[in-house]
Order: sequence, then structure tokens, then C-alpha cells
Amino acid sequence: MEFKKYQHIERFGTSEVDGIEFGYCHVFPKIDGTNASMWVENEKLPADIQFGSRRRHLVDDDNAGFKRDVEKNPDAHFGNFFANNPTLRLFGEWLVPHSLKTYREDAWRKFYVFDVVRDLPVELPSGEKFEYLTYEEYQPMMEEYGIDYTPCIATVKDGNYDFFLAQLKCNNFLIEDGKGFGEGIVIKNYTYKNKYGRTTWAKIVTSDFKKK
Repeated sequence: MEFKKYQHIERFGTSEVDGIEFGYCHVFPKIDGTNASMWVENEKLPADIQFGSRRRHLVDDDNAGFKRDVEKNPDAHFGNFFANNPTLRLFGEWLVPHSLKTYREDAWRKFYVFDVVRDLPVELPSGEKFEYLTYEEYQPMMEEYGIDYTPCIATVKDGNYDFFLAQLKCNNFLIEDGKGFGEGIVIKNYTYKNKYGRTTWAKIVTSDFKKK
């Protein structure tokens, strides 16, 4: 499998995600680190794990120490995961200091999976060659292999802006006690396609984070 760039998360209310709230939605905490990914090249066994940043395949370079730290971590279970799931790709956040500095000390320099995709042998009508696993599909896998992930904090059918705004104050994932809330939330509707036929997620960030 080749490197794949992660999708851009669109601001809720824009035309790119028009209508995403209609149907069954999952709400996730948005964390403020650096985008990263992991996959197996050519489905080799034993797993030949590859690493990516948001825009590039990490070969001779790195992404804030993501590749180096994961490779040298003896407690990581990614090898076992990919050995049994070579067609899956992990997207997540490598939590290193960025704009938000209120995360717990034990939260830093870890990879938190927020999406799992399956590469497909043929291209879909949208041009995509992959499909997203739902949270219900991949969450038990993360638990089984001991892989960190961002939890779902709410679900709703046919949500609205006020409901999603209220979830901003439910996002204390990894935040130190008494230090407020996280960056914002991400809204996912796994059956949604935007007007271009693409799977796209929406986001809402807090006003405090916008100021930072």
C-alpha cells in the first residue's frame, strides 16, 4: 500500500459538509498534535510498517519524532495488529506540543488513532480507493491490541448545531483537571457523502482555541 494523505476536516456549516448532521452521527474529541499515519507496504508479513505525516511518506525523515519513538517502543502492539490486518491503515494524532498546552503529562508523545480505513482493490465512483471502518468496527480492535485511540463522546440521530456546541464542554479527553476543554470536536456520519461524492467529516473548534 502506498502513502495516502488524510482528508481535510471541514468546518461545520460549510457547503463541503452540508447535511452531515442528518442521520446517525458520532462525536469525537479533536486533539491538537500533528497528523500521522501507519500502514503496511505491499502487505508484507511479518508486517513491514510504514509511517506518514499529513503530507508525506516518512522514510529518511520524521514527523516530530513520531516514527522514531514508535519504532523504539517495545510496548507498542502495532506489529501484531498489522500482521493480522495488513489491508488496514491507521490515521491518528501524534500528541506533541502545538497550540494547546493543557494536556496531562502522561498523554504526550503517544499516537491516538482517530480513523481506520481499509484499502480497496478497485476505485469507487468517488475516486476513493478505500473505505472507512465505523467506530463500532475498529474500537474493539484497538482494545484488543492495546492501541490508544480517541473515544466517541456522543452519538445522535439528526443532530443540530446547538447539540454539537454542547459537546465542546464534554471534551476533556487527556486534559489536566481544571484546565478547561480540548481543541474542539469532530463530527462523523459514516453513511454520509458530500455533494462531490466524498466521505468528509466536520469540525467545530472552541472560541478559545481560535484565539490561540
